[in-house]
Amino acid sequence: MDEQFHHANSLESLEDYHKQADQILSIINEIQSSCTMSGQGHEELHNYINLLLEEVRIMKGNDIDLAKKAKSELIEKISKHSLYFE
Repeated sequence: MDEQFHHANSLESLEDYHKQADQILSIINEIQSSCTMSGQGHEELHNYINLLLEEVRIMKGNDIDLAKKAKSELIEKISKHSLYFE
C-alpha cells in the first residue's frame, strides 16, 4: 500500500479518490482473507486495519476536501506500519 499511495496530489478529482479507496479496500480484503495471525498480534493488526478503513470510508464520500485530508491521514498511517508490524 505504501508504494501506491506515497503522496497526495492536489489535482486529484473526487473520482480519483474513490478509485484509490477501492484499491486500498481490495488490498485490505486480501490481507484479511489471508490473515493467519492469532492472539494479541491479530487483534492489533485488525485495530490498525480499522483505522485505515475509517480514512477509506471518508475518501469514498462526496466531499473532496475531506477526501484529500483522509488520503493524507491514510498515507501517514500506512507509512507508520513498519513501526508496529514486521
